[in-house]
Amino acid sequence: MSGTSYPSFVDAPWADAYARLAKHCSTCVTCTAVDEEGVNLELPCATADQLNEEFRQARRARTAATFLAQDSADSRGAEIAAGPLDRPR
Repeated sequence: MSGTSYPSFVDAPWADAYARLAKHCSTCVTCTAVDEEGVNLELPCATADQLNEEFRQARRARTAATFLAQDSADSRGAEIAAGPLDRPR
C-alpha cells in the first residue's frame, strides 16, 4: 500500500493492537463459542469490537500518514477526471 516495508511483523506500529485482539479472541468464551458441529457462532463481543476498532485505527494511522505525505501529480483524482475513455490502450 504505502511501499514501506518493515523488517518483521513485530516492528510494525500496529503489532501491539493486533496482539491484544488475537489474544482476546483466542481466549474469550463468547468469541470462541461453537455449535454442536464445531462451527464458530460468531457471537457479538463488545470487547472484541473495541479491540478490532483500535487495531483498524492503528493500521489507518500509519497508512494515512504515509499517504498524506505523498504529493504526486499522478494522483487518482487526475486519473478519474480524465475519464476511462481518455486512457491509452
